[in-house]
Amino acid sequence: MVRLLLSISILSTFIFANTFTTNCLSCHHNKKELKLFMANYTLKYSSERNIKNAIFRFLNNPTSYRSIMPYYFIKENGYKSKSNLNDTDLKKAIDIYYKKYKINNFIK
Repeated sequence: MVRLLLSISILSTFIFANTFTTNCLSCHHNKKELKLFMANYTLKYSSERNIKNAIFRFLNNPTSYRSIMPYYFIKENGYKSKSNLNDTDLKKAIDIYYKKYKINNFIK
């Protein structure tokens, strides 16, 4: 009985999960980190279109030139390898990330 309930809950998680949840939050557990990334992207690129394009370019080819994080952060944490998502799924995940963590959501 317990196995059945556990199986159902795990299955429902995968069915209702989106690309952001399954592919990004599996590594990025720290919500403050995600807010920091968005704040840095907003400071550097300002518009929604520019922010999304910069994130997309970085995730397809992570380099220090494209990174918005300071050197010490990269030295401590390193780069994630190139995203294994196809372009459509990656853009969907970026859209969800932008909607959840854009700066306007946190200004009161």
